[in-house]
Amino acid sequence: MFASSINDETITALSTAPGVGAIAIVRLSGPQAFAIAQKIFLPRTALAPDLNLPPDWQPKSHTATIGFIVQRPSGNDLGRFIDEVVLIPYQGPNSYTGEDMVEINCHGSPIVTREILTLALSLGARLASAGEFTKRGFLSGRIDLTQAEAVLDLIHSKTERQSGLALSVLKGQLGEEIKAVRSKLMELLTRIVAGIDFPEEVGDLDTNDIEAITQDCRGRLAQLAKTARSGRYLREGLKLAIVGRPNAGKSSLLNRMLNFERAIVTDIPGTTRDSIEEPVDVNGIPVILIDTAGVRATEDAVEMIGIERTSKAIEEADLVVFMVDRVQGVGDEEEFIAARLLQFERPYLVVVNKVDLQAQNLGENFTELWAGSGDTAAQRLHDSSQAVQAVPINISARYGDGIDNLKAAIEEWALAGSAVQELGGSLNQRQGQLCLKALESLAFLQEAVQSGMPHDCLGTDLRQAVDALDEISGVAVTEEVITEVFANFCIGK
Repeated sequence: MFASSINDETITALSTAPGVGAIAIVRLSGPQAFAIAQKIFLPRTALAPDLNLPPDWQPKSHTATIGFIVQRPSGNDLGRFIDEVVLIPYQGPNSYTGEDMVEINCHGSPIVTREILTLALSLGARLASAGEFTKRGFLSGRIDLTQAEAVLDLIHSKTERQSGLALSVLKGQLGEEIKAVRSKLMELLTRIVAGIDFPEEVGDLDTNDIEAITQDCRGRLAQLAKTARSGRYLREGLKLAIVGRPNAGKSSLLNRMLNFERAIVTDIPGTTRDSIEEPVDVNGIPVILIDTAGVRATEDAVEMIGIERTSKAIEEADLVVFMVDRVQGVGDEEEFIAARLLQFERPYLVVVNKVDLQAQNLGENFTELWAGSGDTAAQRLHDSSQAVQAVPINISARYGDGIDNLKAAIEEWALAGSAVQELGGSLNQRQGQLCLKALESLAFLQEAVQSGMPHDCLGTDLRQAVDALDEISGVAVTEEVITEVFANFCIGK
């Protein structure tokens, strides 16, 4: 219902990044794409190019032609050559947009691209809106909505894992799983409706069959729903705060994970006065590392502000690395951090640093306070379920020992199992909410079956589950949702 209001117009845009470059690509898409290209493109032949020659280029789909973009003579205007280009036409529906499309590969000068766009606009095209090329591909049925959203993920990917998962979704793996579940539910709905409409000929479907199919679909959707959490970290990044007492090695760990000297490291306590944030790729997970000020009792006003910001970093972090100095052990500083972790209910990893040094003071002090008896914040934290893993990770931030183990623990927590790898992609926030909505409807369906509810009531819950899945893939979705999805795209894609 949206295509008729869009596809009667031809759109154009620069599809490569603005600015100076070796090449740039200007796209045209729509019913007049080929006609506009014929008016501005002059193929290169053995003869000297002549602006007065009539247009004779005929589009041959998926075939590149070398030539010139020209402004032809008109009235007193003698015309002129604008650039030498490679032009590739794509005849619909076998194109990215599902309609006739032309890509003009020109030199990457902002002047050249602006002149080509101006020519196209003067001949009846209009400037494309954000994401409109991909939107047209979705509206023409070339891709479903999960694939369209994967295009955006692929464009914004910062790690190989991000791009790999986005490409898997773009290839249709996630969409195919959703379609497979929807197909089973639609078949079940059809059989239930047939039993209601033709009770004598068909009769009621056996409740055991309904439960078996529903349980299978719930299991598959539950696996999909698990990917939404890890999908958020893969798309948006994971905020990881490193907290501990002064000189525990927080800044050294930051530098070690970044592989360059970002933070100043000295033996003087309180060197780090403010939180430092840096992005890093941790086994394919985009992570924002936050090095915080060391926690200790102090009268220094600036250092006190830094410690307050450490509390803020704990509150806002997705995961906290609780660093303990192997030599200093656990004391009032760690008690303060434990209290904040409890207050903000943050998941954490205990990391014991300086394993390269002989432990002189750790021993029973660490064991007693961390896992012994007594009503301390550290003990309550130890007894809570906030720890990502029970065993502390021993590292040497100075020499790099144990860093791979730390990265593996971060990766395992972020991905929360193997659901992402098994399904070849992850749901985004919109898709995850709809998946949970479908799961809720199927749970109601199972309850209704077990309660002996009439089959027309079962059909209502089943229909709601199917509608939620249709909204994920874009089979049935409002124009507002479509507008919101494509608003995040860049112009030209």
